[in-house]
Amino acid sequence: MQSTDAKALKNRNLPARAPLARAFEKWLGMPLNLIEAILSYVIVRPLNWALRHLDWLSHRLEGTLLRRVLQHTIFPATMVISLYLSFEFVENGGGLNSLLVLALIPVIVGLFVAPLERLMPFSRNWLEGKNDMSVDLMMFFSGAFWNGFSRFLLQALFIVGIIEMVEPYGHDLWPAQLPGVVQVFLFILLKDFFRYWYHRALHEVPFLWRFHAAHHSVERLYWLNGIRSHPIEVIGQALLFAVPLALLQPSVEIAVVAVLMQLSIGIFQHANLDLKLGFWEYIFSIGDNHRYHHYPDKQVGDSNYGGEFIVWDILFGTFHKVNGERPQDKIGIGTAPNYPMTMAGLLIAPFLPDQKVFGAEHDGQAKAENQPDQEAASLQRAL
Repeated sequence: MQSTDAKALKNRNLPARAPLARAFEKWLGMPLNLIEAILSYVIVRPLNWALRHLDWLSHRLEGTLLRRVLQHTIFPATMVISLYLSFEFVENGGGLNSLLVLALIPVIVGLFVAPLERLMPFSRNWLEGKNDMSVDLMMFFSGAFWNGFSRFLLQALFIVGIIEMVEPYGHDLWPAQLPGVVQVFLFILLKDFFRYWYHRALHEVPFLWRFHAAHHSVERLYWLNGIRSHPIEVIGQALLFAVPLALLQPSVEIAVVAVLMQLSIGIFQHANLDLKLGFWEYIFSIGDNHRYHHYPDKQVGDSNYGGEFIVWDILFGTFHKVNGERPQDKIGIGTAPNYPMTMAGLLIAPFLPDQKVFGAEHDGQAKAENQPDQEAASLQRAL
């Protein structure tokens, strides 16, 4: 039996029934595959090894008063502390343009959340993936690059001119007289209105789902994979949001705090944490309501589209939560269990004309085709 470490590098490739795409994945994706392997050895394996040392404490915490207290307090305490630190950050001249700040975000979040996931997981089946963390780290920096590239597209498509025309109206409309905390959450709520409709379209429009499927290909939820998005989705969001967001013109300080708070809320959207969130799950898109969103069954998964808030789902009838029920830990794309998990495969997959190649039926066909060879080999051994 192979150890977890022996399996760590084996992300699923594109199916053999897409030979041309698989060749692209192998040869053109060679640098990406190399980075993926290096990250596995340098980050993923050492981190998993270190976190496994917390398992004994995790089992001892089960059923204790301390665990129950933590389950109820971690989320609100994190929100209050994050809000305070974010305002301190901007008041001391901090911004998000620095590459160092960008690079430190996953490190800081990981140091806080990864041990907590090991200590009090929602599902022990989600504690380790294959090499998904390497891919998610690559996706994090890929997303930053494509967000930057979107600025050039905004210039090329003359959208910047439109933005410059509407920006003054935004300054007039924004309620700058409100307390800073209220402005921050109002800004996030209004941004989330546009995010809700874009996210809903990604699920309900087949062409857009091709690209959003990369996000839903994950087979476990943990603190980092909320940022797994195909570049086309990232660019599309930047272009679609540019003009409406130009009308939401709070101060730069409020905007920076809002981004940092979005990151804080996002931690609890994908984190493998067994928390007792209570009424918070009817305000924010976190915990169980987002786990339902990742169900393989689209009848359940096509719900809870909110990025940070769940309010718009409740208002527009797409909220799903069953009282007294905890969601299962089997997630992914029900119609595409063979979806690739390598970085190169995720980038290529949406462009395959036949998306059914990722379906379960191809497993059955492949086994049926191999059956005569297997029977012949068994007969030869018997003789």
